[in-house]
Amino acid sequence: MAEAATESQIAEAAEPVRATATEPVTTAAVEPVIRTFAQLRAEELYGIMQLRSRAFVVEQECVFLDPDGVDTLPETLHIFYPRSASTMADTHGAAFGRDLAPWAYARLLPADVPDGPAARPGARSISRVVTLPEARGQGWSRRLLADIVDAWANSPLTLNAQSHLEGLYGSFGFAPNGPRFLEDGIEHTPMERPAD
Repeated sequence: MAEAATESQIAEAAEPVRATATEPVTTAAVEPVIRTFAQLRAEELYGIMQLRSRAFVVEQECVFLDPDGVDTLPETLHIFYPRSASTMADTHGAAFGRDLAPWAYARLLPADVPDGPAARPGARSISRVVTLPEARGQGWSRRLLADIVDAWANSPLTLNAQSHLEGLYGSFGFAPNGPRFLEDGIEHTPMERPAD
């Protein structure tokens, strides 16, 4: 039988990050973490799900099952910029919860996983691109996209962009590859970026 973890072991395991949402931090000060589902620590996965639920379900008022099973595919990559845990209100308003959400996050699907209208044979799809609400406007999305495009420049990439962000993705070489469409009441544009 395995021995229970001590409090110091638990605390040490929960310390992957460098700054809180209230501390000034530049995007250059935080290194990206890239992991498969099997490599994610419980705290990392929980934080990713907190951020995705907050943005895609609560803020955008889209009632859908965000954990769609694609996260668990062996070749799906989770790319994020971690930060220190902060206190958050629980569902009753008491400040006892832990906000483990990263600064920014995206997932990169395996090649040939059809991800909506943007899908193309041999391409990897970028999806669930999100930035912590308190950190928006600080360059996290640009840093995230730059890191992904740099690391996978030799692979064709696709994404289904919210249409108001077409210019952002266009600045990284993405171009529309189909007609706009509605998903959960939000207009999207399928886009692709050829391999370099």
